[in-house]
Amino acid sequence: MVLDSAVAFVAGEPGPDAMPRRCVGTGTAGVLLFMMGLVLGSSAVAGVEPAGSAAVSAEPEVSTPPPYAPYEFLIGEWDVGPIGGTAAAVSRFRWGPTKTYIWYSGAYLAADGERPAWEGLLVWNGVRKALDFLLVLDPASGSLVQEQGTVHIGQDGTVMREITAFYSEGNAVPPGWDETAGPGGASAKFRQTFTPDGPDRILTSVMRKSEAGWVPNFPGSDHLVMTRRKP
Repeated sequence: MVLDSAVAFVAGEPGPDAMPRRCVGTGTAGVLLFMMGLVLGSSAVAGVEPAGSAAVSAEPEVSTPPPYAPYEFLIGEWDVGPIGGTAAAVSRFRWGPTKTYIWYSGAYLAADGERPAWEGLLVWNGVRKALDFLLVLDPASGSLVQEQGTVHIGQDGTVMREITAFYSEGNAVPPGWDETAGPGGASAKFRQTFTPDGPDRILTSVMRKSEAGWVPNFPGSDHLVMTRRKP
């Protein structure tokens, strides 16, 4: 969840295109189609289905690549808020094609619906042995604020997201959010943790690096909970 550098805080990919459907007809056209089926290995040659029937093929199950296995528990749609309180945001993790990356997005919850809050990718880096990520914040506003960093497994098994946020000129910046970035922009560092607490619950925290060390980015951000949304 990106509740760090903000002021207050993709359906599955289509599988490979199905091969065009072929039907065996009569006459020259039928012979040509039949021969094309032989050349291309069409299963339609083995038996002609009635007109109007739809061929349905199940996509094969894709196993999770080993580097992504420790992060698989994040996949899903999660309500996020204070423990015992009302959800303030929704966080979404979903697989990219063949599970080669993770799409990460989220929105703030308002009375009139959702307000897009962040969106980006988490990708395995085989040199650093961690996930690299790049997110755009508040994409609907055009504010030109980004987050980048790494996601890795801590010594105690906790998933840690190490964040550097970059603010373009004119954007509000921490710690008070009452000042704005100058012509050279500004940056700040944050840290988010994810600790699974059963299959449908994750404990998370969002901290900001200050001169005094790591502090909650906002009141209560050190004790948040993610609850899986049911289909």
